Amino acid sequence: MNDSSDGFRYAQPATLQGQLERGRGLGAQRAPHAPGAAELVYSCVLTDSRWDRQTEYRDSYLTRLIHRMDLPLGPIEDHLLGHRGSDAEEIELSLQVLALLPFLGRLDAVPVLRRYAASGIHWAAAIEAIEWTGSLKLAAVWDGLDRDVLAGHDDAALAAELDNGEPWTSWARTQPRIRRLLRERAASRPVLPARAGRAATDHAGSSTAELSKRVAAGPGPERRRALEELGQRGDPIVLDLAEDPSLRNAAAWTPGLPQALHHLRTTAVPRARTWIGHRDDTLDRLARRVLSEFGEHEDAPYLLNALTTATEGGNWCAAEVPARGLGRLHVTAAAEPLMHLWEATEHSSAREAILAGLSGCAPETAALCAMEGLDDCEPSVQRTALTLLPNTPAARTRLIQLRDDPLAPEARESAQAALGRPVDSGGEQ
Repeated sequence: MNDSSDGFRYAQPATLQGQLERGRGLGAQRAPHAPGAAELVYSCVLTDSRWDRQTEYRDSYLTRLIHRMDLPLGPIEDHLLGHRGSDAEEIELSLQVLALLPFLGRLDAVPVLRRYAASGIHWAAAIEAIEWTGSLKLAAVWDGLDRDVLAGHDDAALAAELDNGEPWTSWARTQPRIRRLLRERAASRPVLPARAGRAATDHAGSSTAELSKRVAAGPGPERRRALEELGQRGDPIVLDLAEDPSLRNAAAWTPGLPQALHHLRTTAVPRARTWIGHRDDTLDRLARRVLSEFGEHEDAPYLLNALTTATEGGNWCAAEVPARGLGRLHVTAAAEPLMHLWEATEHSSAREAILAGLSGCAPETAALCAMEGLDDCEPSVQRTALTLLPNTPAARTRLIQLRDDPLAPEARESAQAALGRPVDSGGEQ
């Protein structure tokens, strides 16, 4: 995660730099017309600003900006060639952007990408980017790439990186070296004795006592299935299990328990209220989940406090649950802190929950954020924005662009559906 611990600090949220670093749609909308924006876009490509690189997206977002602003690729190529470190993570985003640009007609990215795949220090990361983005489907990228890669690497280098996935499987059909290396790799693996699989226990006919014993027996699929059965039955013993710290893992969590509590629905609310502010942080977290999903208006102050506390502490993930709950309860007092969170959060994925919260607390504000959200870096935010979009000519123009955007496959169908609605003639946004 990007924070002060690794030397990265986000610019202020109101600045163009801060908006681009956070992957906000507003930054994407401002950058093509802002003096000096090119250097800021390059900076985001070369210095990955994602708060959580495992779950967040920036590749399509930055690729669109480079295309819209017609930026040359020299700085990206210089970054690749200048990186001498052992960790490929620092250039992965640059490679993904290069692999996506050909989808937008930027074929000048192809030779840069192919040269790095043939002779770059982290050439395997280039292969991975090509596979990850789907650009191996493009003839300009794919045709002859196997020959370039084979010419640039000896057997030892290839053997260290190849696997049974793409593009190696396809290359093995026409390249004897790859076939041989894959066979040698398979032959060198030890043959492990087959383990007899354990049939899943049928919990449907089990008593509460039997299911509770299976929960206590230890972590794993059986525990989760037992909890699921208890929850689906609406058995209040789930509430007692939630309070049992011996069931928790090293992260102080019992996998499967939140889902079991979800099945209890409003039955869990009275007990969850007793967990509020509990010295046991796990119970406080569970209380937030239950009350966000099933609580009543009397729980709004607690959820609002949870939202503001999480925001002030930069605990962006913890803000998502109360954001949704406040929206479900239509708490208008939450509109301002939610809007602040929308602007400030460094966790781009959190904007989906924030937008959902705003839709319940302040629909007009949510509609404005939805227009921005169409250009967000996160596909999930784009999809949520499509459900909240004001139906105006300006919005429809952007919908047509999104429907035809080759980098937004997740949003195309929703954009097409939104275009099927009649236009609101009340004015433009």
